[in-house]
Amino acid sequence: MAATPEKSSAAGHPARIIRERGVLRLPPFVLCSGERLVGGELAWQAWGAHQAPVAIVLGGISAGRDIGTWWSTQCGPGRSLDPQRLRLVSIDWLGGADASTGPRGDAAFPAIDTLDQAHALLALLNHLGVARVEVIVGASYGGCVAQHLGVLLGSRLGRLVVIGAAHRASPWALALRHLQRAGIAAAGHDRAARGEALRRARALAVLAYRTPDELEARFGEADAQTGVLGWLDAHGERFARRFDTEAFLRLSASLDAHVCAVEAIVAPTTLVTFVEDLIVPPALVEACARRIAGARLVALNSRYGHDAFLKEVAAVAAVLDDVINTECPA
Repeated sequence: MAATPEKSSAAGHPARIIRERGVLRLPPFVLCSGERLVGGELAWQAWGAHQAPVAIVLGGISAGRDIGTWWSTQCGPGRSLDPQRLRLVSIDWLGGADASTGPRGDAAFPAIDTLDQAHALLALLNHLGVARVEVIVGASYGGCVAQHLGVLLGSRLGRLVVIGAAHRASPWALALRHLQRAGIAAAGHDRAARGEALRRARALAVLAYRTPDELEARFGEADAQTGVLGWLDAHGERFARRFDTEAFLRLSASLDAHVCAVEAIVAPTTLVTFVEDLIVPPALVEACARRIAGARLVALNSRYGHDAFLKEVAAVAAVLDDVINTECPA
């Protein structure tokens, strides 16, 4: 496997905080779909000293290895996931829109399972010479992948934190994503129509991530066009500028197909659920927790619903601080 690391020190911070970025050439491997991925590349980042305890940080389908950007509230010097204490490892998703191998344009691409992502991460850890992972923190899609990686690592993992994810998809989420993909399929092969369908699919997703209470508080007295509708359109536009339609379809289907035998996880596990989450309802997370020996379930209230892992900064930080300060060596 070949890697092309780039090393730099974070600007304005002590030189010992190393940020490495690279692309790992994966060996050919058979995906869960039965198809063979040849020439796959996994873009990664490792942020922190080489000798520091390793923490793997994984987010939703639109998140990538730049954790200091999309999750700056939790990742960075002085934050709960602090590269001055930990070596933070993150990736761009296989099949996604960033620097790892994925569909570009409307090119066909094999189905990618959450277990495939975990296998790729395991290859990266072995490439980096990481014998032990102190903690995995995975939210949303990253929480699904984190479960599989927890199983694969076994006793090599010290602690697992899963936020807004369960051992399988909920029927509500399956139905929502079916409608999103149906809208894109109805657009046929016309690129402009598919792009518009992708924008609508993202807007629908963002609507489902939040709650009526949040939208009422935020937009209740505002003009609809410049308020909630403009807000939804902006989310759709921003996503469509970055994502290829096929990348969205691959990761959307990956969420649908997620099933993990979480009973095999041996690391101490904390699951975080948000009571108002429509995508991954608390009852499903509770069922997941019952399958993992000794798992701790933390239920939080938030009008931000599924997106609360990004928005409820203090509450999520408190959970992470508790796990990391208890379980990870200084």
